[in-house]
Amino acid sequence: MALRWEKLWELARGETTDESREVARLRRRFDRGEADPHEILELARHLVQGKGVTKTEDVLNVLISHEGAERAVLEEACKLLERIGSYDLALKGYERLTEHNPNLAFPFYSMGRIFERQGKLEEAIGMHQHAIRTEPENPECYYRLGVAFTKNHLYDEAEQQYRKALALDATHSKSYTNLGYILDLRGKRSAALQQFRKAVQHNPKSAEAHFNLGALYGESGDREQAIKEFRIGLEIDPGSVEGHYNLGVALINAGCYEDASDEFKKILKIESDNVHALFYLGFLYYRKGVYSRSLKYLQQASRLNPGNSSILYYIGECFNRLEQPKKAMEYYKRVTEINPADPRVYFSLGITYEKQNDKRKARECYRLAAVKSHRGPHDRVRVSE
Repeated sequence: MALRWEKLWELARGETTDESREVARLRRRFDRGEADPHEILELARHLVQGKGVTKTEDVLNVLISHEGAERAVLEEACKLLERIGSYDLALKGYERLTEHNPNLAFPFYSMGRIFERQGKLEEAIGMHQHAIRTEPENPECYYRLGVAFTKNHLYDEAEQQYRKALALDATHSKSYTNLGYILDLRGKRSAALQQFRKAVQHNPKSAEAHFNLGALYGESGDREQAIKEFRIGLEIDPGSVEGHYNLGVALINAGCYEDASDEFKKILKIESDNVHALFYLGFLYYRKGVYSRSLKYLQQASRLNPGNSSILYYIGECFNRLEQPKKAMEYYKRVTEINPADPRVYFSLGITYEKQNDKRKARECYRLAAVKSHRGPHDRVRVSE
């Protein structure tokens, strides 16, 4: 059972001295084969926090094979294995759970969820259906099967399962949320809004329901209510990248640029290479006229997504405003190759040619801008940003 523990302290760095001593104690007991299932689970939790994936797998593999592991411990071990993406071991753990009690649906629909993540739709559906046969009065079973159908764009089948779940439990918040999602996809916005409201009513702590409500309010033009719902969702789930992103966009639409910047900065603390956050921060600094700062974010975004014409366009705009027309022109020309229908870039190219005293080419660019924006050939109206 002995494992290599040379880097355990690196994995556990950031813990207090007392926590580190506890990890060392658990390590010694584990190495000697004296740790009970609860201690093994606690050691695995410490390793997960230290991002020691391989070590965590080794420890949890011992745990799910332990004859004395009770159901609650096995369930937690399986969840940890899913969290680190060790799906084969998680499946092994859930199979152990079915041996503990074959009349419980939980391990079956949990295995179905893993098969979904592995792209095995047929196996996933089969496992969810087994869960339903095991506990036909359990709404969670129908909900989970609905999720499998939803992820594979089988929306009619998914809707049937969510409605079955709600027939069994009218307070099943997650089914309202996902049913609302399907109704929204079908353009039934009012019906979707009703489902999201029910989801929040029955589970005010559902961040996803609040995010969905915010998205619908935003699409209907109610910016104030959209921002309110996004903020509530983020109070519940402050680590949601999607929540911060949607709130940031809603704040831009409401003209609250400083607050929007804060949301995109929060995203970068969670995901330093998030292209959307980098682009919007660059765009907001561009709007503020801080072009050198804008370039920093936009160029980083461009390295991650070099074919994005909007990012390239605003890099060109920054160089243009910094009176570097030749550099700006390089980016504008790349935009015309990627998105030749964009009228903005021809107008901006015209400005760069004017700055270099090439009036003939400037006039040709202005003409192209007018044609592509469906204006008269002599109208030189700047396209709004």
